[in-house]
Amino acid sequence: MKASAKIIIYDDGCPLCVAYTSAFVAAGILNEQGRKNFSNIDAATFDLIDKAKCNNEIPLIDTETKQVWYGIDALLELLDSKIPFIKFVGNIKPVKWLLQKTYKFISYNRKVIVGNAPKNGYDCSPDFNTKYRVAFLVVFLICNTLLLAPLYDSIFSNSFIGSHSFAELQAAHLLLVAANVTLAICIGLKKGLEYLGQVNMLALTVVLLLLPLQFLNSYAFFSDKGINNFYLGLLSLVIIGEYIRRMKYALVLQKQHWIVAINIISVIAFIIYLTN
Repeated sequence: MKASAKIIIYDDGCPLCVAYTSAFVAAGILNEQGRKNFSNIDAATFDLIDKAKCNNEIPLIDTETKQVWYGIDALLELLDSKIPFIKFVGNIKPVKWLLQKTYKFISYNRKVIVGNAPKNGYDCSPDFNTKYRVAFLVVFLICNTLLLAPLYDSIFSNSFIGSHSFAELQAAHLLLVAANVTLAICIGLKKGLEYLGQVNMLALTVVLLLLPLQFLNSYAFFSDKGINNFYLGLLSLVIIGEYIRRMKYALVLQKQHWIVAINIISVIAFIIYLTN
């Protein structure tokens, strides 16, 4: 099939979708006309798409044969033009199962990951899926909890919270988790899981932004308490801005002011505990 006959339709309100479809163009897998967002496709092309699937699985259309692939099938079809064996390997049953589960894990949670409201035009937000949202929360809670150990060894032990043991830091972290779970229960299943998704991403953002400092402390043999404290202070300002943005997206800031108040009290208590 000629590359020019392929059009991938993506969510332009999702930075993840924008990034990887742009990468397809940059790599020559698609030409400039082979990448269109939902708001800018013509009616004839839009009519080829299954409206029940396209929000959850990105569609790839062959404009000549009118065939449409979705999700992992669409990605394998595209990548096969550059990596001939990938479609064969990707369709082996255990591999296909794993790829589909991974794709759905990301797709159903992509709005939580980026925390962006839909742009004007066609709203291609994914369906709410309780199973994949809970899986998202569990996976990254475990990830964030486990990463506290190396972060403590390389950064926190050499900062303003160094007087506390790792066990005390972990206990404070788990108390914050318990407080947020309790708040989520109070606002119902769907809203609660949306709220926890945003809190989880805030925690993951903190961990990811600490990785450069961890590298500096652990592998560049440069460890300075003053620089660690300065970096943690700047990071706090970034996270405050990100918290406001994400709570607006989840409508918590507009409709559940009491949750924001409890969050502020909890964080202040957390900081006082760590600095004493």
